Amino acid sequence: MNMMLKTALLSAFLLGAALADERSEEGRRYLIRGIAAIEMAKSEKELAGAAEQFAKATQIAPELSAAWYNLGSVQAKLGRYKEAMDSYQHYLNLNPKAEDAPKIRDEIIKLEYRMEQAAKVSALAGTWVDNYGRHFKLDISGSRITLTSRRNPDDNDVISTYSLVGKVPVHNAINETFQLEMSGQELSGKWSKDGYQADKCTIPPLASNAAGEVSLEENKIVLRHIDTKYSAATQINIFDDFCIGVKVTEQKEVERVFKKYVEQPAP
Repeated sequence: MNMMLKTALLSAFLLGAALADERSEEGRRYLIRGIAAIEMAKSEKELAGAAEQFAKATQIAPELSAAWYNLGSVQAKLGRYKEAMDSYQHYLNLNPKAEDAPKIRDEIIKLEYRMEQAAKVSALAGTWVDNYGRHFKLDISGSRITLTSRRNPDDNDVISTYSLVGKVPVHNAINETFQLEMSGQELSGKWSKDGYQADKCTIPPLASNAAGEVSLEENKIVLRHIDTKYSAATQINIFDDFCIGVKVTEQKEVERVFKKYVEQPAP
């Protein structure tokens, strides 16, 4: 090999080493910025900012194992389970015999389970039907579940009567809502129902605490709350009908059992 070729190869090697050092230092800079972001974070949005810094560190210096570890840790906290598993795996690929490698492998298994459970929780969204035949729309955001129904009052809400006529249906639509927090499979929060007119009588709004549980395997939700049933009597009058009176006929804790609504295929 002639001297000119040897010199060119040596120069290329030194240049590559210098670029690698510069890249590593720049990656380390973003790693430190990410750590600072974690220390300052007081919200999920700020924690996501830390993830961005660690991600830049891994892009600039993929060999920087600490950046992959920290990125995986933050992604796990943000609920980005698949991304966290990938980041931890990058860390293990770079450090297969690291002292904390068994712990990281166990963490990947935990994240796999959390990801499966998160998928089941997301699948809760949709239409549910309770044991009274009432349809509810379920929305989910993180650990917050909202069940809402827009419906007409039924016999479990009020018995409305008209003089000379007897029992009559109530056609005024009401909103019924459960606002719940999910912890594991436990649910807790508030239940509320609009006030409404039963002919000439006014039925007051209702609200109470609600608690229960969700079974992800059975696609079932059970909730308990205090409900009140009314009777309302309207008198026919030649000039203007009027409400004779509204009475509480029953007040008790009720158990609501919700099942996921599955639309039957057309025959």
